[in-house]
Amino acid sequence: MLLRFTKSLRRAGRIRMNTLKRLSLVAILVCLAPVGLAEVGTFPVQQGFLSIDYALLETRVEAGDGIDLLYVSPGALARAGEYRGVIVDQPEIWIAEDSEYGGEKPENLVAIAELIREAFTARLISRGRTVVEEPGPDILYLRLALTDLYLKKKKRRLLAYTPIGAVAKAGADLVREMMEKVDIIEMAFQFEAVDSDTGEVLGAIIIKRGARKDKATGQKLVRIDFDEFREIVFEYGVRISCHFDNGELPEEQWIDCTDPAARAQREAAS
Repeated sequence: MLLRFTKSLRRAGRIRMNTLKRLSLVAILVCLAPVGLAEVGTFPVQQGFLSIDYALLETRVEAGDGIDLLYVSPGALARAGEYRGVIVDQPEIWIAEDSEYGGEKPENLVAIAELIREAFTARLISRGRTVVEEPGPDILYLRLALTDLYLKKKKRRLLAYTPIGAVAKAGADLVREMMEKVDIIEMAFQFEAVDSDTGEVLGAIIIKRGARKDKATGQKLVRIDFDEFREIVFEYGVRISCHFDNGELPEEQWIDCTDPAARAQREAAS
């Protein structure tokens, strides 16, 4: 799998480089993780995207934002600073097998994938980080997927005809338009940080949001609107950038990257 990945990247040819700064592995492994460790466990998610055994994931709870799962390879944090660049792969989209609405137009799925990737990439570049397209011994490969996508038709579904030869819309516009016609009820983001040279999985996280109605448990339906979807994507992109900043400072100057106020204070001082 790694060989196919390497060949496909090399066919892409070009390396997109920005200011060369050494990246902290802590940024990828910890930045996505909320505060507060609970007992080891799992919640129902589609399995198969991550390369690790899902039983290795530990449950973490963040007030108001749901439950996340985290895995960090033993000794990985001690290797902070080894990576000078990161590859952000195009996310995969997995629709839940029991989704009420089981399909979506290809351009909409591509738009969702690119919206997620662009959010992460933009945050890295905006802070002077290096985003590359070629693997190497000092390059981190970030795999992403949007899984458990449970879709529900809106009661009054609008006409969704796509004319032949229609000009492609901007990704965000396509996603917004799709969500005017179909509700996202549940979804999970799955991330995996991999050494692009050896294929070693250094860390992984799953973020699950939304909820179906369940009479047995009393769970109410929780829809995810476009603004919330985009906010989740941007929030975790911001956390990545924040922890890169932490990695360049003495530990006593680190901030809590889950705290928007602390991030804003650092931005104002920079």
